[in-house]
Amino acid sequence: MKIADQRFLLRISATSLVTLMLVLLTVSLVTGCGKKKPEGKMKVAASIVPLADFCRNVGGDLVEVEVMVPPGASPHSFEPTTEQMMFLSDSSVFVQNGLNLESWATGIVDKVDNKALVEVTASNDIPKSKLLPAAGEPEHENETDRDHSESIYDPHVWLDPQLAIYEVEAIRDGFVIADPDNKPTYMKNTEEYMQKLEELDKSIGDETSTFTKKKFVSFHPSFNYFAKRYGLEQVGVIEELPGKEPGAGEITDLVDKMKQEGVQVIFTEPQFNPQAAEVIASESGAEVVLKSLDPLGSPDNPETSTYIKLIKHNAEVMSEAMNGV
Repeated sequence: MKIADQRFLLRISATSLVTLMLVLLTVSLVTGCGKKKPEGKMKVAASIVPLADFCRNVGGDLVEVEVMVPPGASPHSFEPTTEQMMFLSDSSVFVQNGLNLESWATGIVDKVDNKALVEVTASNDIPKSKLLPAAGEPEHENETDRDHSESIYDPHVWLDPQLAIYEVEAIRDGFVIADPDNKPTYMKNTEEYMQKLEELDKSIGDETSTFTKKKFVSFHPSFNYFAKRYGLEQVGVIEELPGKEPGAGEITDLVDKMKQEGVQVIFTEPQFNPQAAEVIASESGAEVVLKSLDPLGSPDNPETSTYIKLIKHNAEVMSEAMNGV
């Protein structure tokens, strides 16, 4: 073979080698990109509407949030849909309240097989000394006596804005674990939102201090934390456990207690049938006021579409009932 021909073959081999290397590099880059965190917003699943709103305030434009329990449904008896499970399997963070509010969430992370999912139980950051016993549970003398099981606690902590701050901080910490690159943004957003919650607390405190009535009956024990925070008293509930309708004897006992305590206000909830409340109001006397409070809110309702709007709305409804307007 001539030297010129050999040089020609060498050039072809070199060109082929370079081409092969470029192909391998391209394949490597494409497959490597598949292992990186995808571009776009971080997906977050939140069990209830208030927690979803906390997530949006902490995450801002960096997050895409989906509510698991839809407006009008009860978080106590909810079951997630197939579509929601699919969203959860592709999410970076799952936020739940805890304290046995979401019994359906037990083991849900294992079911979706998303090992990278950061699970946030927002109530875990609340000191046990600030928690109230669940319906039917006795009060305890000290924190040590109470710290044996989370099942004894009332889960509706978010209805006290001061306790909501603890939950917001827990969500912030979960976001930082899932997305550490954006920690400064999450920290800044949280500080700004907590200031708004402090202002909300003061505003509600000023409003409730003017109530001429302080006692009420609620449909189920949702507003204990709100009542304690603002000097009100929930003297009884119609359903101690969700879905457990009161018997005739229980209705009679509650009516008698209302008369003894001088209670003239009953609050229902949009997530439950108000029929039993209407019967109790009728038997308690014509002067009893029946109003509806919403512990969860709805993104479709302009009066309760955010947590702050929800708390203000409930305070306004209470004001109408407790001041006899």
